[in-house]
Amino acid sequence: MNVSRSRHFGVALAAATLIATGAAVIGPGGVANAATAVPAGFYGPLDASAPPRVETLRAAKPAPADPAPAEPAAAAEPAPQPPAPAPAGVTPDELGRIVPGMPAEKIAEYVAPLNAAMERGGIDNPVRQAAFIAQLAVESDSFRTFEEYASGGAYEGRADLGNTQAGDGERYKGRGAIQITGRHNYESLSQFTGIDFVAHPELVEAPENAFTTAVWYWQSRDLNQVADSAGIVRVSELVNGGHHALERRVADFQRGLDVLIRP
Repeated sequence: MNVSRSRHFGVALAAATLIATGAAVIGPGGVANAATAVPAGFYGPLDASAPPRVETLRAAKPAPADPAPAEPAAAAEPAPQPPAPAPAGVTPDELGRIVPGMPAEKIAEYVAPLNAAMERGGIDNPVRQAAFIAQLAVESDSFRTFEEYASGGAYEGRADLGNTQAGDGERYKGRGAIQITGRHNYESLSQFTGIDFVAHPELVEAPENAFTTAVWYWQSRDLNQVADSAGIVRVSELVNGGHHALERRVADFQRGLDVLIRP
């Protein structure tokens, strides 16, 4: 699979040529009107005493029979079509180069669900992919953990996160590849996936959910469009809520572009 080739930016230029053809119209039904040939002397001087002349016209020469229809040419076999390109993603080697601190065993385990999540989320060009991976790498400590190291006690009583019940801070601390935080986000995530993360918040940590939840968050903030237009700093603000580890996020993003555009 030539992943890098399908990933490069390209603008397809299409040229349309209009060819006008003229067709002579020769009459209704496609039959031309021809002048009737009259034999010379057919109309002579009028002589009342002479018996009427009867001109015997020779029968028209029958038209030659239509030639036997030619045998239809054998249909040419269609040219073999190249296989459809595989969806753009990252290879294990590329992921390891984008996130140098990522453990080798995590690369092997996570590259497939990461690519599947990016495909579902329309994260389909180098800018979006580099921005997405850079944010996940910082939030998950280079994919070492899908659970926030801190207890979550700092989020206790945070109404802006929906933490209105006792214990919500620790119960709904950051989890997943992008560190989903707060009761409100867990409720929205449950509606999106059909999995009850409110009752079972620890399920967000499972690899099969960690990247799906990251894509939910990414799409809920329209971060593909932000990455395409506003840039990595604005993406970082919408993911983190500030400029925490901004230098690292920008560096990982730039490294991702270098790897994905010039593999």
